[in-house]
Amino acid sequence: MESYIWPVYNFLFIFVFSISIVLIFILLFMKKNKKANINLALFILIIASTHFTHYLHIMDYKTIAFYLTFFSVPGISVAGVFIYFYAIFITGLTDRFKPVHLLHFIVFFIILIIFLISTLHYNFKIAASGKLQTYFVFLLGVGLINSSCYIFYTLLIIIKKYNRKIENYYSDIEQISFNWLFLLTTLLLVSLIYWCIGFWLSAFKIINIIEPLAFIINILLFIIIFFITIYYIINQPEIFKQNLVMNVEIDNPQIVSETNKYSKQNIDINKHNEYLDKLKLFMINNKPYLNEDLTIRDLSLETDIPIHHLSMVINNLLNKNFYTFINEYRVQEAINILSDPANKDANILSIAFRSGFNSKTTFNSAFRKIIGMTPTTYRDTQISKNNLSIID
Repeated sequence: MESYIWPVYNFLFIFVFSISIVLIFILLFMKKNKKANINLALFILIIASTHFTHYLHIMDYKTIAFYLTFFSVPGISVAGVFIYFYAIFITGLTDRFKPVHLLHFIVFFIILIIFLISTLHYNFKIAASGKLQTYFVFLLGVGLINSSCYIFYTLLIIIKKYNRKIENYYSDIEQISFNWLFLLTTLLLVSLIYWCIGFWLSAFKIINIIEPLAFIINILLFIIIFFITIYYIINQPEIFKQNLVMNVEIDNPQIVSETNKYSKQNIDINKHNEYLDKLKLFMINNKPYLNEDLTIRDLSLETDIPIHHLSMVINNLLNKNFYTFINEYRVQEAINILSDPANKDANILSIAFRSGFNSKTTFNSAFRKIIGMTPTTYRDTQISKNNLSIID
C-alpha cells in the first residue's frame, strides 16, 4: 500500500483512541443514567482495546499485542452483551445488576478458558501463526455470533418494546425516544462485523495489500459512532428513574392480574363506553393535553378512570396509543388558534407552546402526520377557515 496511508492510519488511530478514552471518562462520571452508562463505557473499552491490539501488532510490539488479545478477543463476545445491558438499564426494564445476569457472560468465560488453555498448549513463538492463530479466528467468530445475537435482540425486542410502551404512557416522547439508539446499535453491529471480517481476512493473508485502508474505513465508522454517542448522551435527560416508574405502572403484577381478571369477566361494553364518554367530556372541558408533560397516569388520576381501563379504552375503542390520542387534541387546539384571524401573525413556536407541545420540531412533526402539511402551510392556504375537526 502507498506509504501515505500509514501516516493517515496512525493519525486516525490516535484520534479515535483519544476519543474513546474521553468518552469512557464522560460516561463513568456522568450522574444521569449512571448504571446504563457504565455498560456503554465497557462496550467502548472493548472496541478501543481491539483497535489498540491491532495497532500495537502492526507497530511491531507483538509481545504486548499478544497479551492484550487475552482481553480483546474474548471481549468481542460480550460487546453485544454490554449493549443489551445498556438498553435494559436505560429503558428501566431492570434497576440493578442481579446474580442471574452472570449467565449472559457464559460464552465470554468459555472463550477465555479455551483461549488460555490453547495459548499455554502452544509455544508463544508461534502465537501469531499456525494452530494458535486458527484458535484466535475460531474464537473470534464465536464471540461475534454471540454479540450479534444480543445486538439483534436489543434492536428487535427491547427498543421496539420500549417505544411501544412510551407511546402508551407519555404524551411527549421526543426527549425519551430511542430512535437514535436503534441507529447507533445498527451501526455498532455493522462496524463489529466489519472489524471481525477484516481480522479474518488479515489473519489468512488475504487483504495484506489493502489492510491499512480497510482499517481506516473501520476507524472512520467508529469516529461517526462516537460522535453520535457523545451528542446524545450529553443531551439525553435523566430518564432511567422515570422509565422505572413507567414499567412498574404498566407491568405491575397487580395491574396485570386485574386486567386479566376483568377481561375474563368480559367487562360490560357499556362500562367502557361510559369511560369513553367521560374521557371525551373531560378532554373538551378541562384540556389536560395543554400540559406538555401529561402521562396516562396523570390523566387516570384526573378522570378517576383506572389506568388499565383508560389504556384499554384508548387502545381498543379508539384504536390509538396514548401519544397519538393526546397529540390529536393538541393539533386540534393549534387548528383552532390558527383559525382565529387575531392569530394570523402569531409565531408558530408560540402556537406550539399554547397547544401543549414543548418544541417546534415535535409540533411540526405531529401536525404534518395528522393533517398532511406543516402548520405554516396550513395557515397560508387558509384551510383553517373550515375549522377542520380531527377528533373522533
